[in-house]
Amino acid sequence: MSYLALARRYRPGDFDTILSQHHITTTLKNAVSSGRISHAYLFCGPRGTGKTTTARVLAKALNCEKGPTPEPCGECTVCKEITLGSSPDVFEIDAASNRGIDDIRELRENVRYSPVGGRYKIYIIDEIHRLTREAFDALLKTLEEPPLHVIFIFATTDPQALPATILSRTQRYDFRRIPVSALAEAVNSVARKEGLSIDPNAALLVAKKADGSLRDALSLLDQLSSFSDSNIDMEMAAEVLGLVKTDLLFAIAQSIINHDAAEALAQLSEFVKSGGDPPELAEALAGYIRTLLLIRNGVDDTEILELDKAEMEKANKLVAEIDPVDLLRYFTALADYKWSVKQGQDPVYSLETAVVKMAAMDRAVSLEELLRGMQMSSATRGLTGGPPPNARATSAQRGFDKARKSATDTKSTAYEPPPKTIPKRKRSGGSLTLETILAEWDDFCKFVFKRDKAIFAHLGMCKPSAFDDGLLTVTVNGNGNFQYEQLSRPGKKRSLESLLEEYFSSDVKLKLLAGSFQAEGQNSTAANREFEKKFEGSPVAKRLFDLLGGE
Repeated sequence: MSYLALARRYRPGDFDTILSQHHITTTLKNAVSSGRISHAYLFCGPRGTGKTTTARVLAKALNCEKGPTPEPCGECTVCKEITLGSSPDVFEIDAASNRGIDDIRELRENVRYSPVGGRYKIYIIDEIHRLTREAFDALLKTLEEPPLHVIFIFATTDPQALPATILSRTQRYDFRRIPVSALAEAVNSVARKEGLSIDPNAALLVAKKADGSLRDALSLLDQLSSFSDSNIDMEMAAEVLGLVKTDLLFAIAQSIINHDAAEALAQLSEFVKSGGDPPELAEALAGYIRTLLLIRNGVDDTEILELDKAEMEKANKLVAEIDPVDLLRYFTALADYKWSVKQGQDPVYSLETAVVKMAAMDRAVSLEELLRGMQMSSATRGLTGGPPPNARATSAQRGFDKARKSATDTKSTAYEPPPKTIPKRKRSGGSLTLETILAEWDDFCKFVFKRDKAIFAHLGMCKPSAFDDGLLTVTVNGNGNFQYEQLSRPGKKRSLESLLEEYFSSDVKLKLLAGSFQAEGQNSTAANREFEKKFEGSPVAKRLFDLLGGE
């Protein structure tokens, strides 16, 4: 007899041996026991999770000579025929190669005939999403009202591609990816049955590589058993399957976190020299960074983290002092690497660049830490002739407390507005001139501060430049600047004209001109002076404002 692959030899034959899909198998067993059988089922989920296998088991449960039963015997003629794929009443159709309207028309003709030996005629259509639109239309009527002896079981990895009319006529079951721990246990179990000795860490590597698919895991084990007839260790598994060992990922991540680019590049170079695939390393490293991020945020479930206990301990020590924000930045850098490779850049050079970039990243610093550092810097400068360090730090802290209090206390001196006794100019005679407006511009700004702070915020960039026949031209410093755009809005412009007329007791129309003028010093206008008052007693906050280019 020819060799039968492990994935086929150990294919589950009943509901109880289907791995990690208890939410589905339990429901189907109860449905068979109670006789609540649907005319159409949709099994969807990732590859290798048991969709077609479950369809076969369901067919056995319905057509078994001892059934319908949730526990098919597997020994009767019907069960054996279904297992071998030779049952005259169970049809497995590959929609990828039988996707046209003619194929569906033939199916519609055949469903009218009664089953040969079983109770039901069962059509298992794999990759149902590959059918053409016309084929779906042809299937629709039959699917809606099939003969009582016909049951459809559809399997797909892409349920979103199915028309809503098809989805609404089926019972949908979503298969889950099989956890790494369950896959590793299955690999160990099959290896024992085959007389193979496999290292638990090697089985874990195989389970990770399988990515939630039992079929892939057993195929990988088949490949390893061909390389070694007796003993499979971790080194051999990594070499034969081209897997990235967790120890290597730990070493590279540790070098990056320690800002040791040279060591990280050395590890990468050794991997490439040994024939490793850079994109696969990047993918594995991204997965490891993801694991570190979960650990740093309190996740300790080994099934989710896909690590054994020893690896967990090492990872916990590695992330003990690192900020999660840094891990997110590493993850983003690796995502950028994938994009660069897709754009045609050299995989090795790009990965080397990404590693150096990650290792060179400064640690993320919170605003609180930055402020504390600036306070300490201010204290250090006190040693060169300024106030005593403690005095400066205390002064800075008082400044921060004062600014913080001002947010809720309008009587705070740091944010206290100008006195409300600013008089409005009373003009008894004579004409208004540009010289008069310039002379009283600071007082006008104080008047605006009292009446409309939103307009006042933009006056620091404004300067009267001409006044002719009631038309005041105001130059707004900088072309296309924010202040010019804001003051040019009809509502704000009219409000500013009203304030000008009210203060100067004269009809004033406003013309805004985007341009530039030479400032006469930092405190040349009332607007600037009022702004500077906000930082009185808070030198550290002012320095931070200037450093970050605040507005």
